Amino acid sequence: MRDLSGKTDKFDLVHSAAETVSDEPRRMTASVFGISSSLVIILMFCAVIFSFGAVLFKVLVAEREAAMRETKSVARVFQNHKQLLLREMERYAASNAAYQNIDTNLSPDWIEARFGVDMALDFAHDYTVLFGPDGKVLFSSNFHGKERADDFSKSVQTGITGTLDSIRGNYVKALIRSEPGEVRFTGTLADISAIDIVEINDHPFIVAAFAIVPDPGGIEMSFGPPNVLVNAFEIDAAHLSNLLSSLALDNLKFASEIPDGMIGTPVQNGAGTLLGYLAWYPMSQSSGIILSSIPVLLLSLGVILTVALIALRQNANARARLAAREQEARYAANHDSLTGFVTRGYFHATATKRLALRKDQQRGAWIIYLDVDNLKQVNDIYGHTVGDSLVVAQAERIRSVLGPFDLVARSGGDEFLILTERWETPEQAVEEAGKLFEKLRQPFDYEGKRIETSVSAGIARFPDHGQTLTGLVRAADIALQRCKMEQKSSFRIYDERMDDLLRERREIRVDLDSALREEQFDLFYQPIVDARSGELAFYEALIRWRHPSRGLVPPAMFLPVAQDAGLMPVIGAWVLERALHDACSWMQTGVSVNVCTSQIQAAGFADKVEALLQKYDFPPERLVLEITEDLMLEESAQTRNTILKLRDLGVGLAIDDFGTGFSSLNYLHKYRFDKMKIDRSFVSRIGEDEEADMVVRSMLSLARVMGMQSVGEGVETEAQRDFLVEAGCEFLQGYLFDRPLPFNELMPPDPLSQMEGIRRAGG
Repeated sequence: MRDLSGKTDKFDLVHSAAETVSDEPRRMTASVFGISSSLVIILMFCAVIFSFGAVLFKVLVAEREAAMRETKSVARVFQNHKQLLLREMERYAASNAAYQNIDTNLSPDWIEARFGVDMALDFAHDYTVLFGPDGKVLFSSNFHGKERADDFSKSVQTGITGTLDSIRGNYVKALIRSEPGEVRFTGTLADISAIDIVEINDHPFIVAAFAIVPDPGGIEMSFGPPNVLVNAFEIDAAHLSNLLSSLALDNLKFASEIPDGMIGTPVQNGAGTLLGYLAWYPMSQSSGIILSSIPVLLLSLGVILTVALIALRQNANARARLAAREQEARYAANHDSLTGFVTRGYFHATATKRLALRKDQQRGAWIIYLDVDNLKQVNDIYGHTVGDSLVVAQAERIRSVLGPFDLVARSGGDEFLILTERWETPEQAVEEAGKLFEKLRQPFDYEGKRIETSVSAGIARFPDHGQTLTGLVRAADIALQRCKMEQKSSFRIYDERMDDLLRERREIRVDLDSALREEQFDLFYQPIVDARSGELAFYEALIRWRHPSRGLVPPAMFLPVAQDAGLMPVIGAWVLERALHDACSWMQTGVSVNVCTSQIQAAGFADKVEALLQKYDFPPERLVLEITEDLMLEESAQTRNTILKLRDLGVGLAIDDFGTGFSSLNYLHKYRFDKMKIDRSFVSRIGEDEEADMVVRSMLSLARVMGMQSVGEGVETEAQRDFLVEAGCEFLQGYLFDRPLPFNELMPPDPLSQMEGIRRAGG
């Protein structure tokens, strides 16, 4: 019998064969359901051929569709790859440092180090060329950054002449000159960058060009055509292998014509000229397999069906892989590659929806604006690799403390935005935030190096501190800034009074300009006495602001504002000159002046000090410059040279507020300070905190070992004085001896006692 699919039942075939053998008179043309066996065989063969043809047709169509998808995918990945190369160059071309070392003050050493070494280590390329505004080659090298490539540079310049002209033209069009004569670039990076395919020496190259332009700006610019950085990437097997990681292909090659058995996508330059093809063997080659198996397939329909199913499965897997890669691309677009947290844009979109839902539910939420305080210092001291590792470590700590439904974004290099809905009350917020900060403040270990970490954060509650996400982020940011003003490595919950403080800081900033113009600043002097004799040795100059309406403004209120506004070098220069002017009237008493890090780092600071000493005929040994510990985090050749010049002048150097920053014995030995000032935060706890007593004794012992004199700040009680004297502190300063007074209220010191005090102080 035959089943409904047209196949002959095995039992019927055997039975029919037996009848044929035993009954020879019966003809060989036995029938099945009235149809002759030969016709059944023919029909079955036709069914096999039809099935084979139908399957083969479907496979050919599927292969054609798969080839079209592969072609589009390769073309899209190749285009994205070119844009990725251009974005890699952006970090090196769009840079304040690059502009200053190329356009403003040409530095061949810097150019070679930046483009011949740093960029070569960052991403692979075959050649680098830096063209000047006039088209001359300022720098060229191959990937190794050692060999010159002048001939190749000429070929590159010839191949992309139009591109270079377009970039220069767009750059010049985007330059504007403001009324004060300042030049600014107002265009976009897309206008001054381009990427093209160029044939050089019979080889195809991806050539990317980017104009040197300041970013973020704010520096002095010149008016004229730009320098242009050009990178060339040969489209060879090694380069194309990088694309295979983004494609589900086994091979990829560049050819002038598509070889037999391969498919490809055209490679054209910007002018539309065909340079060749990216060719590869198609993933699906099922038709060849089926055609080569025709003899077997004619004998077994099962084999045909199996091969067809394999082919269809291969095509399905290819589509699944493409879909998975598209999903991965969407994920990458919405997540930070370093930490895995969402991007700022995705955070805003998602958080806005969540807040709308919380509003409908009449429930609260919290925004945390968190900042890694010391990331810049870590990058400067240990390098960006360590800085990135610190960011990753902090991200892992955040992830370990927060819940699975909390939304976290990396909104900047050292900033994180967090939306949490788990906290119900401010008390719970403080408790949970404290746990988070306890985790984030733990030291970070990197390859045996123990690096101290510091984070600050502002916290805002929805809807109390803002009805929208923008308002909440602003409130959290204000609270974060309050933390940085008062005490880093802490967190604050937003309070409306913080707005008042921010407004007051803005008013102080505006009034500072008037204070400089109208000479509203004044100097007060606090004595520094010999610890054992109590005789006057030095006066420390302390700035005060006689505001016309606020009265006497303490420095803690306006100096941080001046620091943020970049006014400290101007104010510091005024303090130094005024202090020397006033100290000229003293017989032997020295003067101690605080100088900020920006003054020390400014070029020519030591020369200015020398000029002032000569102007007022002031002995250099009577001048002490107090420097805070944050200078050690900004170590540079300029800083070291300035310190050496000051020491050559004979000026005394004191490290101020010792123990409150990031001191190290290496820096103390390198800079060779004359004095160490013990911060008042330690002195105030003398006799009350056994640990503080031990710390102060250790600092004084360290000063003696390093050959430094010691000064105890903030001495207010007899007990504190006695402790410091007994511990070997050589000089004391504080309200116990006198408060800071204006110059005209100082008591004229006795010359004889002064001389004796200086002799005891070793000055």
